[in-house]
Amino acid sequence: MKNQTSSRKLEHIKIALKKNTQFKITNQFENIELIPNKAVGKRVSEHNIDLSTIFLNKKINAPIFISGMTGGHEKTFKINLNIAEAAHELNIPMGLGSQRAMIEHKELTYTYNVKKYYDVILLGNIGAAQLVKYKSKAIKQMLEDVDADALCIHTNPAQEIVQPEGNLNFKNAFNNIKSIADNLDYKIILKEVGNGISKEVAKKMNSTNIYGIDTGGAGGTNWVAIELFRTSTSNFDIIREWGIPTAQSLIETRYAFNKFVTATGGIRSGLDVVKAISLGANACGIAMPILNAQKFGSNGIIKYLNLIVKQIKNEMIKLNCSNIQDLRSLQFNIKNPLKNILEQRKININLFQKKRSNFKK
Repeated sequence: MKNQTSSRKLEHIKIALKKNTQFKITNQFENIELIPNKAVGKRVSEHNIDLSTIFLNKKINAPIFISGMTGGHEKTFKINLNIAEAAHELNIPMGLGSQRAMIEHKELTYTYNVKKYYDVILLGNIGAAQLVKYKSKAIKQMLEDVDADALCIHTNPAQEIVQPEGNLNFKNAFNNIKSIADNLDYKIILKEVGNGISKEVAKKMNSTNIYGIDTGGAGGTNWVAIELFRTSTSNFDIIREWGIPTAQSLIETRYAFNKFVTATGGIRSGLDVVKAISLGANACGIAMPILNAQKFGSNGIIKYLNLIVKQIKNEMIKLNCSNIQDLRSLQFNIKNPLKNILEQRKININLFQKKRSNFKK
């Protein structure tokens, strides 16, 4: 019998590479205006900028990582291997796509097992809907089999609604996530996949033992669109553009959550990274541009990410910031329509700016 989960993994990659699967709405970082640091006597140049930061208690060379995308099909192994080689070379973390396929079919474990070849900080991945079926013991074994450093639990109800094989059993999702965080000896990161985390969810998660949140906001790759291409239907077009833009999701999450936060969802430039870090992100995840770059092997990924690093440094020179902490101390203005939305969401921007000093480093 054909492995449905494995086949779907390859379909997702093909559609993402060949079709227009990007959100029409933006990530809203264009409405964040950073105010340069005018500290007297301080001069910043490319040579005295330090981009290093801490990720899962380990030092990395820049506040970026490669978001989880794939695995689970023989043709995805080379993609993950290219990503791992680049991540190792640049000393940044990488994520895996959902590992459900390797739980169901052990013979596919090798498509995720990149640490056999490269020493990288590796993020495992399983869906919140799968926690009903797979308990702590199975998840622990899944992580051990690839020597993962942490576990991302992705929540993707919009995608599951559209996906023909979708699992809509999110009953007790909060309690299941809380239980995993309490009982599994791994750092747990709650991750959205393109629809964003709200302050209500972030506040609830702040009371648990999870380590962090990945915003996964709208403005980048649209997984509802990918599923719509798979099904060739317009029945769910109404939710195609549904989601919280990444900048808004990051502010909402940071407003209610004082632990580790990463910003993903349409991060496409060094300027996006700089703005996200200034708003309180510990690091930024990039996915779709990496998938495109890996067509040229690990060197393609390295070349692309070196460009992002160069852009980050250029922005920091403009802002007179020499390190990550400088970025986190910058003041900023928020323009409409994002400002109006945040006001409607009862986000006190002045309070938010003051609270950034308490964010986990």
